[in-house]
Amino acid sequence: MKRHARLCGALALLAAAAPLTAGAQERGRTDGPEESEYGKGGYDDPGGRGVSLQLDWGAAVNSVESPRGAPEGPPLYVGATLSLWGDDWFQLDMSGAYVFDGGRFIGMVGPRFRTWGWPVVFTAGLKAGAIVIPEGEGLRFGIEPNVGAEFFLGDENHILLGLNYMPDIPIGGGGVTHRMGMSVGYKF
Repeated sequence: MKRHARLCGALALLAAAAPLTAGAQERGRTDGPEESEYGKGGYDDPGGRGVSLQLDWGAAVNSVESPRGAPEGPPLYVGATLSLWGDDWFQLDMSGAYVFDGGRFIGMVGPRFRTWGWPVVFTAGLKAGAIVIPEGEGLRFGIEPNVGAEFFLGDENHILLGLNYMPDIPIGGGGVTHRMGMSVGYKF
């Protein structure tokens, strides 16, 4: 139970540290000849630069049985992802997740690439980071290839819905955790 309380506290700290405001500026106009863009500018970039925060959840299946004494739970995970958008085709993800079956904590950072399209885009990426396997296994370096699809909602394209598949592969043993999940997020 302490482990779950620590997880909730860590997620609350992560949510509090995330930037929740974005510089707002009303949409301007363009004066002058085409392509000169005097003033604030009147063109929108539907993907564009920015920051997004999303909540992740879904199924998580370990390829090996959890070590003796590890927490037993349903084959589910919860987590959060903070993304820094370089442009509408590239973003840098920082994510954390907790797998209830076996009590694994997964913290990863890495790039994700997006296809062109609107409102549905497909994504692929590769993250690396730490996988904490309780009860004797300890801390492992791991990689996480990921693929998915995202759907933009709303008039301003700020709400994201996604489906993702991520195998978490610890280097040096401990078994792969296959995660298939959904996410809902907001792009600032």
